[in-house]
Amino acid sequence: MKSINKILIANRGEIAIRVMRTAKQMGIATVAVYSDADKDALFVKKADEAICIGGTHASESYLVQDKIIAAAKQTGADAIHPGYGFLSENASFSKRCTDEGIVFIGPSAEAITAMGSKIGAKEIMSKAGVPVVPGYHGADQSTATLKKEAERVGLPILLKASAGGGGKGMRIVNKIEELEAAIEGASREAEKSFGDGSLLIEKYFPTAKHIEFQIFGDTHGNHTHFFERECSLQRRYQKVIEESPSPSLSNELREQMGDAAVAAAKSINYTGAGTVEFILDANGNFYFLEVNTRLQVEHPVTEETTGLDLVRMQIEVAQGLPLSATAETVTQRGHSIECRICAEDPEINFFPATGDILYWHEPQVQGLRYDSGVTSNSKVDVFYDSMIAKVISYGNSRSEAIQKMLYALNNMPILGITTNKDFLKELLVHPKFIDGSFDTKLIERDFSNYKKNVSDEALHESAIAALLHGWQYRTRTQQYAPSLNGWRNIPYQGQLYGIEYGEQKLHLKYKRNGDNTFDVKVGGAELKAELISYCTNSIAVRFGNHTKNFILANNKGDVYIQHPQAGTLKLKETPRFVQPGSAIAKGDYIAPMPGEVVKVLVKPGDVVTSGKGLLVMSSMKMETTIEAHSDGEVQEIFVTEKSFVEANAVLLKVKEN
Repeated sequence: MKSINKILIANRGEIAIRVMRTAKQMGIATVAVYSDADKDALFVKKADEAICIGGTHASESYLVQDKIIAAAKQTGADAIHPGYGFLSENASFSKRCTDEGIVFIGPSAEAITAMGSKIGAKEIMSKAGVPVVPGYHGADQSTATLKKEAERVGLPILLKASAGGGGKGMRIVNKIEELEAAIEGASREAEKSFGDGSLLIEKYFPTAKHIEFQIFGDTHGNHTHFFERECSLQRRYQKVIEESPSPSLSNELREQMGDAAVAAAKSINYTGAGTVEFILDANGNFYFLEVNTRLQVEHPVTEETTGLDLVRMQIEVAQGLPLSATAETVTQRGHSIECRICAEDPEINFFPATGDILYWHEPQVQGLRYDSGVTSNSKVDVFYDSMIAKVISYGNSRSEAIQKMLYALNNMPILGITTNKDFLKELLVHPKFIDGSFDTKLIERDFSNYKKNVSDEALHESAIAALLHGWQYRTRTQQYAPSLNGWRNIPYQGQLYGIEYGEQKLHLKYKRNGDNTFDVKVGGAELKAELISYCTNSIAVRFGNHTKNFILANNKGDVYIQHPQAGTLKLKETPRFVQPGSAIAKGDYIAPMPGEVVKVLVKPGDVVTSGKGLLVMSSMKMETTIEAHSDGEVQEIFVTEKSFVEANAVLLKVKEN
């Protein structure tokens, strides 16, 4: 048995904290490594020791093997846990650790190599008798060959990066004339994300389900699985909500897929934690997709339904111990759901969002678990993945797990940045999610033009709460003269307060009645509001006989407010005087988020039509094409390739027809 006394975690965010939690329970010391961008991050504070490895981008920090190994030696760490992403599926890093006498808490370099190429993995699985998706997995990556193979497989097809996952380097091709551009985009994204632009072709199933099985192996030749996870709710090929057990599997099908997963593990003599991913078609046929040679983001739902600690088992296997549990000795009980909280805007095609978290709170209820990488005052920047936390619910039944998850999301204020939290709530109550009939295209099909539905009542109440919170703040902080914000010397006319929600502009006229009650006119309605209680980030307001509690934070006029029924709203106080230069000129195209300009697709003088791509931006590891919204001629371009721009920066100007 190899003794592990100190683990360096070659990762960041919530997974680093997750590994630390188990390590500390086992009496094992932990070391964090962090980039310059993460110097104030929560995971750095949670570790026993922390080493700065510099840089901001992952390519300058978390992906640099020399820096990771040097940090392990400096701190005397005898093991490295790679988490997921970054170096977790890097065979050369696994081998490097072994060569340096450091225990790599993961599979062998040989297993990673075997599964690291999706092309090679499918060949191995075919020989092992595991059904694979029809497609092309060859080494010839010429456009001519890929086009020929796409026609052979039959459209629609899915182009897929051979060297990685997470939705990077993936494109659906429905028409052969779309293929060349799709190959270029997918290969470029794969090269940037994984250092390998190789692609494979798979038959695309428009109504498929995505099911994965948790596998485990040890150095004593034992291999098992710990049941399945349903991962079909996805956007941009990235999972959004996962659950276990899957509502789609019969006991017979579960057994068949579990046997195939174990056969896959045995075929490469797998050790440690891994996942075998399958696609399940509408006829109940399943096909091998890939083996993820690491711990998965969604591993908590397996832990909740089996009672296992998968990180502990990883550490035990890495120490040379035999598996402490198998599918035969573990019983799956109850139901668990995981929601990924991401810093992104579902109303703007899930564009990444950045900023400072002004307020963060996790409601503590039995059956709820939070794996978080942030807290109040954490900063979310552009350099890494958009996922900032996971909420995991557990119940005796699927309906109970859904109900607890809805409670968590309804009572979990995240203020200061835009997240997908309220979008997740709408997915959880979608009829096809409730009855289990959803597939991987549900979000694309039913939420392609998603806009959050906020009633006038909820919007008016939120605006009044923001008004009263600001009024009370000024009342408590003023020392000499009264605030002149909205002040009038004709009291019976009332004072004015303006606020915006998206493109809606609200004009509130209010008058205080001598105590903490106010008459407010807004949107044609007249409301009586009574301020019941106030503190820095909360306010209670009584409307008639109904008292409602709001959580809010104000950042230079941007008011983030948690309405008890409508979720989180971002309101913007209307300045009394327009700031010089604040208007956007006609024809200006601005950056929707901070990020890097990957490719400029036009030049001055080019004539463009509506929908034509103008440039490609990358933020939080995801590429976004900025398209023309009208016909016109490109006049000026203000950015260059490889340049970094902030949100709302002017990218280029088009003279519109």
